[in-house]
Amino acid sequence: MRILLTGAGGPASIGVARSLRKHLLVGVDANENALSFAETDKKYVVPRVDDSAYLTVLNEIIDTEAIEFVHAQPDPEVHFISDHRDQIHARTFLPHPETVAVCMNKHQTYETLKRFGVPVPKTRLLRGIYDLDVAVTEFGKPLWVRETVGAAGKGSIKASGFQDALYWVESLHKGWGRFIASEYLPGRLFTWQSLWKDGVLLAAQGRERLEWAMSNRAVSGVTGVTGVAVTTNDPRLDEIGADACRAVSMGRPHGIYGVDMKENIAGVPCVTEINIGRFFTTIEFFTRAGTNFPELYLQAAFGDVAPAPKLEAGLTWLRSMDCLPILKRA
Repeated sequence: MRILLTGAGGPASIGVARSLRKHLLVGVDANENALSFAETDKKYVVPRVDDSAYLTVLNEIIDTEAIEFVHAQPDPEVHFISDHRDQIHARTFLPHPETVAVCMNKHQTYETLKRFGVPVPKTRLLRGIYDLDVAVTEFGKPLWVRETVGAAGKGSIKASGFQDALYWVESLHKGWGRFIASEYLPGRLFTWQSLWKDGVLLAAQGRERLEWAMSNRAVSGVTGVTGVAVTTNDPRLDEIGADACRAVSMGRPHGIYGVDMKENIAGVPCVTEINIGRFFTTIEFFTRAGTNFPELYLQAAFGDVAPAPKLEAGLTWLRSMDCLPILKRA
């Protein structure tokens, strides 16, 4: 099959490309230097997704290369292609546009999940000083503060209290209306990767993140780059993850949903965000462990596919800079 992969030079796309090696892959990226790292058969530089020429150029490449399927990994491109799916000259396999829009905004995700009774950390949108004061009073200290839109821990900080958070949001980021404050969750950190078709769960696998790579390079310690992860088959993740997917999808999940969870003080996994329409950066972990999510996703887009079994628990994935990842048993 002939597949076009956007953001092909970025880390989030490398694992997808490695999982789909048997297909002809055409990679596009707005960053010419990053595109050099793309593990695709062909490569094209394209405009940024916010450029008015993006859609036209993308379709020209699709037509020239006889592309059958388009997959985006960067969030802005997932959002754009979702909104313009009817204008793309190839097949896509995305959740409903409203679902994509909700999951791209962490506060909207929180509001939706809370309404459906899915465990979430207490959260408040910071429109001004009053909201921050209420958050500190209701949630206690410390607070978890981050931007409502963006990946890789964008704008996140573990704020010790009111003054710390105020300086971060107001002085450093001019971020009123763009930041949320949440209760700090002290427990373990999980991701539940799932694939759905018309409301039917085709594959799901949990992993526990033990370390962030290069965590000492971020104020919050969160880089969005998993350094050490281990497979887990905790049934709580299956229940909460599936409930979260159904909540944001009007009961009919379709496509890729990556549900991030962190345990609260009582040990309950709370959903912190849903990465929608794309795979997490270390999806190659599951491929090498025995479940190729990108291949299942491609098959599901063109027909029926049998649900995939769970992976063995305790498989460990190690990553660092300038070296290939390592899969081993704990």
